[in-house]
Amino acid sequence: MSSEEIIDPTVQHDASVRRVLLHMVLPFVLIIMTVGAIAWVGITSYRTTTEGVSVLTRELLEATQQYIGQEVGDYIAPSAAGNLIAGGMIEHAPPLVSDKVFYSYGSTMLQKIPQLQSFYLADDQGNFTLITRSSDKDVQDHVRLVTGADGKKVFQHTLYNAAGQQVGQHDVPANDYDPRTRPWYKNTEKKDGIQWTKPYLFPSDKQFVMTSSLRFRRDDGHEMVFATNISLNELSAFLDKIKIGKTGSAMIVDASGKVIAGRNLMQHAEAAGWDPDKMVLDPKVYPVFALGYDHYRVRGFGPKHVEWDGKTYIAMASALPRYSQGWILLIIAPENDFGSFAHQSSRQSLQFAGIVTVFSLLLGALYIRQMRKTEASNRRLAVQQAQVAQESGALQQVAVAPHLFDPTAEPLVITEQLAQVTGARRASLWRFLHDGAAMVCDDTYDRTQNTHSGGFEMGREELGKFFAAVEEGTPFFVSNAATDERTTRFERLVMREAGTHALAVYPVHGPHGALGMLALEEPVMLPHLLYFVELMASIAGTRFAAQSAIEAQQPPALEGKVANAVVPAEAPKSDNLLMRAEEMAAVTGASIYPSVAVLVVSFSDPVVEGDKETTTLIDLINQLATQVQSVAQEEHLFAVEVAGHRMICMAGCTTEPDPTALFRLANAALKMRETFMGALAAADLEPVFTMGMDYGPAFGGAVGQLPKVFNLWGQTVSLAELMAESAVDPGTIQVTERVYANLRDRYLFRSRGSFFVPHLGLGRAYTLAARR
Repeated sequence: MSSEEIIDPTVQHDASVRRVLLHMVLPFVLIIMTVGAIAWVGITSYRTTTEGVSVLTRELLEATQQYIGQEVGDYIAPSAAGNLIAGGMIEHAPPLVSDKVFYSYGSTMLQKIPQLQSFYLADDQGNFTLITRSSDKDVQDHVRLVTGADGKKVFQHTLYNAAGQQVGQHDVPANDYDPRTRPWYKNTEKKDGIQWTKPYLFPSDKQFVMTSSLRFRRDDGHEMVFATNISLNELSAFLDKIKIGKTGSAMIVDASGKVIAGRNLMQHAEAAGWDPDKMVLDPKVYPVFALGYDHYRVRGFGPKHVEWDGKTYIAMASALPRYSQGWILLIIAPENDFGSFAHQSSRQSLQFAGIVTVFSLLLGALYIRQMRKTEASNRRLAVQQAQVAQESGALQQVAVAPHLFDPTAEPLVITEQLAQVTGARRASLWRFLHDGAAMVCDDTYDRTQNTHSGGFEMGREELGKFFAAVEEGTPFFVSNAATDERTTRFERLVMREAGTHALAVYPVHGPHGALGMLALEEPVMLPHLLYFVELMASIAGTRFAAQSAIEAQQPPALEGKVANAVVPAEAPKSDNLLMRAEEMAAVTGASIYPSVAVLVVSFSDPVVEGDKETTTLIDLINQLATQVQSVAQEEHLFAVEVAGHRMICMAGCTTEPDPTALFRLANAALKMRETFMGALAAADLEPVFTMGMDYGPAFGGAVGQLPKVFNLWGQTVSLAELMAESAVDPGTIQVTERVYANLRDRYLFRSRGSFFVPHLGLGRAYTLAARR
């Protein structure tokens, strides 16, 4: 017999047993449990019915009470809360449009909310406007109190249909009507909250209403009162429709026992002669409600059992929302209404259906749970596979990047792939300088803007705790960098302008400690990403080690001279006030210069009080001018001009582009800053100057008669001056983004944020710190 024909019966037996258990035994067991549960519920339900009638009655009545209270609150809320809304709208509206705001609000509310009858608006000058429902269906009446041609007051009525079209107009004499004498106006005097009037009747349409009013002061100083009439007829109709048990009912009274709303309100009002003060609970008409109210006055809110005519009633009193000013909801229902309902419910088969449903849901839930777990596992597996593929692609991009370990090449691919894989808003690469006193940003990649930047510098003196945390060599993550003492200054200097909060820091290790760090802002740091980030940190560490070796071998004397490597042999010079260059004669007419570097130095105006101080100040200025001349000659600047408290230095004023102009001017700016700081410190003076730089096209030429004066115009000059004037800290060199883009490889910068230039829009500013 061949091996293919051999059958293992034990394997089939195990499989069949599992199928039987799953498809027969388990369902049968569940059915037996269901039948047993149904029988148990049927037996125990009758035992618990009697014990639960009282509890059920109380709970149902409390639920009904809460429902009615909520509905009543919703009923009166548009009147009371609407006063606050409309008052706020009119309070801040210009006086000329306040009537339009009033009519627009009132018209919309009357169309949408049936219980609202009308709105009043009056001020302390006697002006009065009204919007109300007309006797015609879907027609609103806009009324204004005006003085007619004969000097008498009239009510000017204007009728509008539902489409907002005027359908009629007429005037009615107002006699001596003054809204300031009306109760709804007077009861708001020296009061801030919503005030209610007593109920009163509109005889024309038999509407029993109450008025809520609110006083406020308009922006022009006048006091105004906004009032809303709410129909108690609609509230009573609502209470009539509510079914409480079989024969229960509800009524609303105020704190003194006067009827506000309830069943047969109009008959009660007619019997009281339409006098609200006489509409009290009459024990002859409402005996059970009167008993319930008496129990409330003695025992307070809550359910009470009262006896009347041999029957037991449940009377419940509860407070209505705060806008109602002390209204009380009374609910009366026979006790046996709820008891019969409970017994009837116990005999129904809801329990059986509920039990069957529960077990069915249980079976379905088990199946769904298992399916969801399977799907979740598949999703996690798919996400991990996609993440692995993304990390593999990122590593491949890094591996094939040219000059990956060349420290002179920018590490763009590292920061880009870090941001893409971790989902960070920004990824940056920071390196310790050889003396460890500062960190410089080799590159920052902003994923949302798809831009690179770098060259920023941070000093240990400013961020000592942050430096210490990096040098510990342990990665750390903070959800809010502004609140962590290690990262609070880093957040202020680097993260705040981008609006990021979360920060993950991964130190870059070298043979003798930390060489720098990887910083991820707003990352999605999943646990399996740690290996990828550490691999990127290792690559960065190789770059940093090579760069540190180059810096250690570079003689200090060569620092700062890179920018001066190329100097035009015949750079034309001009000096209007300081340098006295003879080459000024070679400049004739106006020319356009494509690459002009402009430095503006702005000094604070000095304050002198005597001849001695004036002499000392002139000597100091002369010293500074002499030193500026020396710096300008050393760096081959084109011109240095002085105008009051400003000094303008120029380089690159040639018709052909001068690639070294910006480097020479940057060197000059750093030298001048050190010169000014030293001279002012020797004179015991604080730094009283700021410096600004820009780089770009400009036009200029010699103007005037002999001796002619060279002048330079253009946006480059304006932006350099703006940088100097907007610098916050004295002694700083603030530059534009164009200067930063051209000098970031050779100089250290700090980001200063954004600035606005008329006709140009937003730009970014940076502070020139030092040479690399």
